[in-house]
Amino acid sequence: MKNNLIWIAVILFTFTVNAYPSENNIAKKSELTTINKNIASIQTELKQATLKKSQLQSALEQTENTESTINNELKTTQKTLSAQQEKLKALQKQTIPLSKEKNKNREALKQQIRAAYLFSQKPYLKLLLEPNNVAKTQHMLMYFHYITNEQTKTMTKLEKSLTSCMRNQKAIQKQYAKLLVLKQTQLQNQQALQKTQVQRQQLIQAINQHIQTKHEKLVALLHNKQQLEKTIELLNQQTSQPVFSQSSHVPNLPFGQLHGKLSWPTHGSIRDAFGTQVYQSELKWDGTLIAASQGQPIHAVAAGRVIFAKWMAGYGLLLIINQGNGYMTLYGRAQTLTKTVGDYVKANEVIGTVGKSGGFEHPALYFSIRHDGTAVNPARWCA
Repeated sequence: MKNNLIWIAVILFTFTVNAYPSENNIAKKSELTTINKNIASIQTELKQATLKKSQLQSALEQTENTESTINNELKTTQKTLSAQQEKLKALQKQTIPLSKEKNKNREALKQQIRAAYLFSQKPYLKLLLEPNNVAKTQHMLMYFHYITNEQTKTMTKLEKSLTSCMRNQKAIQKQYAKLLVLKQTQLQNQQALQKTQVQRQQLIQAINQHIQTKHEKLVALLHNKQQLEKTIELLNQQTSQPVFSQSSHVPNLPFGQLHGKLSWPTHGSIRDAFGTQVYQSELKWDGTLIAASQGQPIHAVAAGRVIFAKWMAGYGLLLIINQGNGYMTLYGRAQTLTKTVGDYVKANEVIGTVGKSGGFEHPALYFSIRHDGTAVNPARWCA
């Protein structure tokens, strides 16, 4: 009996000991399931946030491209408007001599009519009817014929001057109508520009909300840099042919021989120099950031061929010129680009205007020089 009790106690103890690990395993498995659910939820949120950010970047690209197009249209409209205003001034200037000519012909016609009237009075007619005054009669007839011819000529001139005046007035009215249409177009463009600028600001704020921490900013910068490097590598593969550059100082020299002889692409102050640390990141600048006024012209530093001209995340409206022998020059954050892929540009030719595209707050030009894909210091090239 005693032995039976001992065996029962051993069995109960064994079951009790084994019961605790089983309960612990269940708890751990439940905890692991909860953790996995949380991870899956966070991953879903991250995917949604990444997708949202990508959508916002695409919307920003579209908005800034629209803004660039509107700015170009505004400049074209302004040029046309100025030309039409000059044409209007020229037409108005022509009005003065035409009016003088008209008045002159009217006065001449008055004098001729008066002379004809005096000639037709009785003494002259009596003289003409006298049989002994044949010579005088012929003279008077010739004079009358002369007056008649002059009247005809003067009337023709007057008619022409009146026609010219009327034509000029119609041209002025037509010109005024054109100016009104152009001004209306310009007003619509300005309103559209203001709308896109508001949309741009809203998109920038939305993107910044998605990139709040220093780590996220670093990830975004690295991604943008990698995208640019991939693009440059691809462009290098596509553009192996040499393109000779022309400096404004030293013409017909390969780009590699233009050390210290190039002009900076725009006027301004160096805000971030090559090799300095990018704000709130561990990256370093692979180009130079030049602070400048919005809309200020951007010039090509040397002659070459445009191989890239479109929007890129982190760089905004970006233009890349193949300078030959593995050299490229990059111009980013532009407000507008005036050249397209395939265009050949001369040294110092305007290729765009300074802006803040790419989602930046202040206008500046990102300028970089690459040799075989590697960034080199622009300060060693530009004086």
